[in-house]
Amino acid sequence: MDEYIKHWLRIVEGMQNDNTYKLAWGRSIVEICSYRENNGDVIEISFVDIAEYVLKYYWNQTFFFHLAQGPKNHSPKIQKITEELIEHYRNIEQSALPDWFEKARPILNSDPAFYHKELRKIARTLKQDVCWRFPIVDGDSLPVYELDLDGMTIRLTSTQVNSIKEYNFILSQLLNYRWAQLLEKFNQSPRIVSKVKGMSEESIRRNNLTRFKDALLKEYPNGQVRDFYTGDLLDPNDYTLDHVIPWSFMYSDDIWNLVITSKRNNSSKSNSVPSEEVIEKLKQRNRVLAESLNGSFKEELEEANESNLVGKYYFSLRM
Repeated sequence: MDEYIKHWLRIVEGMQNDNTYKLAWGRSIVEICSYRENNGDVIEISFVDIAEYVLKYYWNQTFFFHLAQGPKNHSPKIQKITEELIEHYRNIEQSALPDWFEKARPILNSDPAFYHKELRKIARTLKQDVCWRFPIVDGDSLPVYELDLDGMTIRLTSTQVNSIKEYNFILSQLLNYRWAQLLEKFNQSPRIVSKVKGMSEESIRRNNLTRFKDALLKEYPNGQVRDFYTGDLLDPNDYTLDHVIPWSFMYSDDIWNLVITSKRNNSSKSNSVPSEEVIEKLKQRNRVLAESLNGSFKEELEEANESNLVGKYYFSLRM
């Protein structure tokens, strides 16, 4: 391993952070270098280019999982900008469903003046708070790039870029791991490592819930299926399965968190936090349903009931 990559490893391993700015900055440089062609001895990367990658990471983590990037009583400025852009995008699309940044980017950039103004806001924050701090470890400033504050660029030699390309996987995985570690300080959300990995690879997929359907219908042996939330009778063509504690928080499908509701209720509920009344109703449903089942689903429900998983995850959600 060459000396240059050792500098990178020392920086990442020695980070002392109160938000995820440095991790986003480093992750952006690694990703940009991985795709940047070497057309000379020196490669320049502008702060605005880095800002767009930082926005991408924050966008995907915020839109899909609502992950805080710093203390909740002191939300980082870039996170606030990201949240405002997500709200802007929702208003354009008239939908609360999350979309990947790569899908949203052309729509945001349909108003180039507005979009680039937002990127410049992020770039100025990176200039003020991040770019010069990133290479400093234990008082030493490690030579991982040349900084041009006036031009708002960093410069790397072609040799440095080639080293980053060669060790791209190691650097990316280490940055993701440290990012997940830091997020655990600011979020009660489960499975953060998987969420950060999915964010980076854009591989977040919801599973088909069909396998749970027959088990959940055991609650209604007379065939009269009722909406979990409203108690209304449902037409067989009008019901669907819903996560009571939002999927964006759980990032998993568990029978103890799934209920039958109307397609309309499922759509309107989105990622809203359930009430305590709904949570108590879910606990009661799980006790009743466990008595109607056999096999692995019964075991899952009994374990969830004994461990009070509904209450524990709901408490974490509300934190």
